Amino acid sequence: MKFSFINSARGIAILMVVTLHVSQLITMEGYWKLLKFFCNYGQLGVQFFFIASAYTLCLSADHRKSESHALRNFYIRRYFRIFPVYYLGIIVYYLMNLFYQDAEAYTFKNVFANVLFIHGFIPSANNKIVPGGWSIATEMLFYLIFPVLHWFLFSGKIIFRASLIVCACFLGLYLLQIKVDNNTFWYYNIITQLPVFVVGMVYYKYVGQISLRIGFALFALFTLVTLFFWQFRWFEFVPLSSGISFCGLLKILEKTSLDHPFFQKIGKVSYSIYVVHFIFAFFLLPENQSIVWFLPFLVVTFALSYFISVLFEKYIEKPFIKIGSKLTSASN
Repeated sequence: MKFSFINSARGIAILMVVTLHVSQLITMEGYWKLLKFFCNYGQLGVQFFFIASAYTLCLSADHRKSESHALRNFYIRRYFRIFPVYYLGIIVYYLMNLFYQDAEAYTFKNVFANVLFIHGFIPSANNKIVPGGWSIATEMLFYLIFPVLHWFLFSGKIIFRASLIVCACFLGLYLLQIKVDNNTFWYYNIITQLPVFVVGMVYYKYVGQISLRIGFALFALFTLVTLFFWQFRWFEFVPLSSGISFCGLLKILEKTSLDHPFFQKIGKVSYSIYVVHFIFAFFLLPENQSIVWFLPFLVVTFALSYFISVLFEKYIEKPFIKIGSKLTSASN
C-alpha cells in the first residue's frame, strides 16, 4: 500500500495556510469578499495537518511495535524531527521583530516555554515567539500523550473510547465556562484540538472499511457542518467537524489522482514552509494591498518559502533526523 497521499495531504494543508496568511495582506471588497471567505477557511489546514499526523503516528506505532525501547525511541525521533527548524525560527523571528516591530514578547519565560514546547499553556508565550507556533505546541503535546492515547483507544471499543475523550474535552470547556472564540488561546488549546487527533486515530483504525464514496460523503457533509458552526461562531466544534471532513479528503487523496507529485513534493517540506512563510506574509510584504497583488504575493511567498524549505530539509532537517535515528539505534 502506498502512502504518498499523506504527503499530498500535507501539501494541500500548507497551501491552505499560506493562502490564508497572504490573503490577510489584501483588501477584498465587493464580490471579492467571497474569495476572502474561502481564503479564511485556509486556517483549517492546521487541522488537516493534525489528521495526517495522527494517521502517520498510528502507522509508525504499528510498524515499530516490536522495537525495543519503543517509547524512548518515539520521543527521541519526534524531538529531533521538530526542534531544529523551530529553534531556528525562534532566533529568526526575534531578529525580525527587533528590526520590523518590537521584541517585547521575547522574555526569558516566553522563550524558554517555547524551547520546552510548553508554550501552549502560557498565553503570553503561545503564538508570540514563532508565528503559528501554537500548532507546534499542540502537536508536541499530542506526541507526549500519544502512547497513552494509542493504548487506551486501541485496547477496547475504539468508537466508545474515542467518544469518551471527545465528550470529556467538551465537558471540560463547559465546566470551566470557557467560550471558545476563533484564533484565541482557548481555540489553540489542546482541550479544543485533541478531538481532531482522536478522529484521525479512529480513521486509521477503520480506513480499510471506508470506501471512496463514503470519503466523498464525509468530506462534503462535514465541510457543510463546519461552515455551519463557523457561521454561528461555535468555534469549539469547528476543529472536530473539520477533522472529520478531512478524513474524507484523506480517503479521496488515497483513491484518486488528486494524490499528485505536485502536492507530494510540497508536503515533504511542509513543516519548514509552515515556519518560514511568515517571514514574507507577516514581515516583508506590505499590507492593505489591492486585489491585483493577491496572486503575485501568493506565488512569491510560496515559491521563496518552498526554496528555503528545500534547503532546510537538506541541511537541517535530514541531518538532525539522522542523529535521532543513530541515537535510537544505539539504544537498541
